[in-house]
Amino acid sequence: MLRIGLLLLGILGGIIPTFAAPIPFQLADSSYVLLRWNMIGKSDYHARITGLRGDIVVDPQHDVADRLRIDMPIANLDAHHRVLTWALKSHQFFDQAQYPNVTFTSSRIIDMGQGHYRVLGSLKIKEMTRPVMLYGKRSDDSRLQSSGGYLRLSGTITLSRQAFGMGQYPALVADPIQVDIVLVAMTP
Repeated sequence: MLRIGLLLLGILGGIIPTFAAPIPFQLADSSYVLLRWNMIGKSDYHARITGLRGDIVVDPQHDVADRLRIDMPIANLDAHHRVLTWALKSHQFFDQAQYPNVTFTSSRIIDMGQGHYRVLGSLKIKEMTRPVMLYGKRSDDSRLQSSGGYLRLSGTITLSRQAFGMGQYPALVADPIQVDIVLVAMTP
């Protein structure tokens, strides 16, 4: 009888899938967002936002349960030029005094295979929330495990400044802008 029970357990163990629990990751200090645009006919002006806060949840068995939330503190925006940094933080653009964070929240992360993802969600800048979609890639050295887990994601999106109420000075600052995102996260 014990042999039959063990045989059934072995057979069913091969048929019934094992379900892995979702893995929570916290963003590391090395995560950043890079804004790139053309200004006054010259290319590749940029500003970096560091100090991102947020989390990523990855369910290896069901990508429908994956989620991502990022808070980007405008106080940490640096355009590598004092006047440009001040202008971007001012009421004319991000208005750091009134709106200290830009927030992205995913509504769906779709695993496209081979470490590629399509991320659907909403981006809130000032009082405006807009749906966005970005394409991302998971680095090959990522470890999707609950202990000692490491995750590195990168993605790019093109955004219209005007869609978020920052369309000032169109002759000086190009619209749209390119946004490069690099997220590094660890399991707690």
